[in-house]
Amino acid sequence: MKKDQEERGRFHGELDAACAAYSARLEEMRERQRESEEAIEKPWLIARRRREWQRAMVGLRNVGLFVTCFWGGTVARFEELPLEIPWPPPHLTRMREHHAEERKALREAHLAVVHELHVKYGLEGETDGVQDNHVCVERRLLQEVLGEIPIPLGDIREGSQVP
Repeated sequence: MKKDQEERGRFHGELDAACAAYSARLEEMRERQRESEEAIEKPWLIARRRREWQRAMVGLRNVGLFVTCFWGGTVARFEELPLEIPWPPPHLTRMREHHAEERKALREAHLAVVHELHVKYGLEGETDGVQDNHVCVERRLLQEVLGEIPIPLGDIREGSQVP
């Protein structure tokens, strides 16, 4: 009986360590992703706003030119509107898809580690597919209740149940 409790204690200790490592890697990954997305978003948004102003000014000049030609009876060439810069940037959309794939791969790797721990300690018969996330979810809720970390909304939208 005591040996079984020691095994379970070691299992939960290793599982907590795996969950903590997963949380740290996920937070580090999110921070890198945030930084790389901001590095693209800010200059793109500045260029987009500048282009919108250019388009507005060309439109106003064309209206003024039309009115002048209409009353003066002359013919003039209108300026072409500059192309509109799309939002969101196409490469940012691809980058976000890649980030989602990275998070999914990290989550699957974590679940594989959890499954290996279950197999290592002979507990695979006691769990079903849903319980693989159980310890991480409990740990995360406990941390939130204790005020250590808030749950980011990104995980709720992605359907992720692990930290």
